[in-house]
Amino acid sequence: MFSAYANDLDLTITDSAGTDITMIQDGQDNEIDLEMDSMNNAIMQFTQTGDDNTIGVVVDGRTSNGSSIYITQTGDNKSYNANLYCAHTFCTLTVNQ
Repeated sequence: MFSAYANDLDLTITDSAGTDITMIQDGQDNEIDLEMDSMNNAIMQFTQTGDDNTIGVVVDGRTSNGSSIYITQTGDNKSYNANLYCAHTFCTLTVNQ
């Protein structure tokens, strides 16, 4: 486990088998971009607090199974974009704005 302090976070994951990731950003003009090739039994949680924040998620999970993504954004001018492809049992996306 490690902590990182940055406004823009670009994360590419090729295999997330059993991975739990929690990202928290506080402030303005923050951006999270996640690209994932396989999402098996993974939990991804993204939280942004503040104005003008964005989250982009791309999952090309031909072998994805049993995973969830949670997005929570508070503040003004917030946005998210999600492109999910989960070919096996299930994957979920929950957004709270």
